[in-house]
Amino acid sequence: MNLHEKIRSFILSRLVEPETKTIGMEEECFLYTKNNRRLPVNPCGEFSATDLLTIMNENVGTNGIYTLEPGGQLEWSSPPYRDLNDLFSALEKHKQTLNGAVNANDLRVISYGVEPNYAPDDIDLINKLKYQLMNVNMEQNGTMGKWMMRNTTSVQVNFDITSERDLEDMTFVADCLQPVCAYFFANSPFRNGQPTGTENIRNVIWENTDNTRCRNLIDHGIGSPDGLIDRYIDYIMTVPGIFELDENGIIVATSKTIGERLVDLERSDKLRTEDIQTALHQIFTNVRLKHLVEVRGADRPPMGFEMAPVAFWTSILTVGTVRDELLSVVKNWTLEERHDFNKASLILDDSQIGPEGKSYEKWNQWVGDLALAGLKERCLGEEKFFDSFFEIVMEKGPFGLQAQ
Repeated sequence: MNLHEKIRSFILSRLVEPETKTIGMEEECFLYTKNNRRLPVNPCGEFSATDLLTIMNENVGTNGIYTLEPGGQLEWSSPPYRDLNDLFSALEKHKQTLNGAVNANDLRVISYGVEPNYAPDDIDLINKLKYQLMNVNMEQNGTMGKWMMRNTTSVQVNFDITSERDLEDMTFVADCLQPVCAYFFANSPFRNGQPTGTENIRNVIWENTDNTRCRNLIDHGIGSPDGLIDRYIDYIMTVPGIFELDENGIIVATSKTIGERLVDLERSDKLRTEDIQTALHQIFTNVRLKHLVEVRGADRPPMGFEMAPVAFWTSILTVGTVRDELLSVVKNWTLEERHDFNKASLILDDSQIGPEGKSYEKWNQWVGDLALAGLKERCLGEEKFFDSFFEIVMEKGPFGLQAQ
């Protein structure tokens, strides 16, 4: 088995039966002190995000795991579930645990997708080599990496894979419909204490974070579902590495591309599964492949609507009738139409023209209606997680605009 096949084998290593396919979520938030300051990241003379992390993991039990993002944003990674009602119950348990820690330490949760008050230079970077290396890399390959690392939060959704075709269709549809996701879940009304207007600022930040490893798959030459997994592997091999694992599994700096590092390990018969996993985790496209499909394009929604992006993506990516209908349409979009649609998603104006000469608003309505139909088809009572959210956004605009 050659290197390409080993990477492919890892990505497809956890195939499941369709009836056992599960969904997981990762929810992030900012924390402020009672004095309306961003919670310090590293241990210091006052309560810090690092202290909060310790408390959260001491109380999480089997309800997922907590980690910190580079600027001290708290991330909860859920267990995977088949039924979104069970995932919602886990989310509520997480929020109860968080509220207990927040109240006990006079903190506030800020549920925006972009830090509303502070610039990146006002926020310490977490004291980990991985993030220090990432910080240097982002400065070299984009203009807004510091903003991404310290000043953004999101809800990400993870999906099991049932087959290679399932992976390729899910990934392609998610990449095509990133502009719809970016509009629906835009929730970043302020930056540096000022309104962001119609600028879809978290989407703008990610667009300008790192040209080699972020943005959409179409930006890296992956424009079709056919053979997508192989083109994805070819793509990641060209990306400059941020870090690598030494022989003891410790993160160290690297000067090689991801491909050069993996080739060297393969030739010396030292390639480990964790080396492939580390490589895949250094790609930050809006949809990316690990041993599952991870969709990353939504801002962190307002409190109480965290399940909306989960329900949206679950329907359009896992309900066969819905995904097939979407796929039959988006496969016919030209590359120019797709690039223009992605560019339109940087501005919160649904009167812009999208593919096939139809307005952004019409595409949002069509996709949202299909998402609701798919949730109803699942027959689990999950449409409640998206229907009111969808109605509000279509009537009043994204929550980020409403908050201004």
